[in-house]
Amino acid sequence: MNATPPPAHLPPGPGRPAGPAYPVPQAHRGPALGIVGNPWLRLLAVTLDTVLAGTVLFLVTVGIGVFVTLGGSRDNSPFYLAVVVALALLFLYSPLMTARCGGTPGKLLCGLRVVRLADGRPLSYGNALGRHLAHLGMRLVPVLCLLDPLACLWDPTLRRCLHDKAAGTLVIRRSGRPVPAAPPPAPVTRPAGS
Repeated sequence: MNATPPPAHLPPGPGRPAGPAYPVPQAHRGPALGIVGNPWLRLLAVTLDTVLAGTVLFLVTVGIGVFVTLGGSRDNSPFYLAVVVALALLFLYSPLMTARCGGTPGKLLCGLRVVRLADGRPLSYGNALGRHLAHLGMRLVPVLCLLDPLACLWDPTLRRCLHDKAAGTLVIRRSGRPVPAAPPPAPVTRPAGS
């Protein structure tokens, strides 16, 4: 017994006889695999982002310290501003930049961007926040903090880290041109009456 669904009928046309056509398999709908980001550029991007976020937090903390010292304040409440800035960096820096611009400043400087694996579209803020929290969560677990970045070296095709796999994302080259896709194959038809 044949388990395939019945073929669709195509109307007769130029070079196409009347008869059932066999379904054509769908092409890959995600981003072209020839534009996947380099793992070493990803490491450089993470380093640049860490230095940038650390510098911002350091400058805010030093500024608050100078203000408290020169102002002669005995109250430590201005230091809570540093906590607010740290939380803002945690929840806004990477997720907001990834959702709005396609990546953090480090990724953008390295020519990379983050897209959804399923269709190559940009991430929403919720997707970007989930990816960022998965990344942070894996940094806190002793073994996962090492396995997460190494996973992109073990995945030679898509070069996805564990946090990318958890969030369904892919890092691609921003300026890369996709490899031209082959045109879909013509449907196979049978002559009428066979």
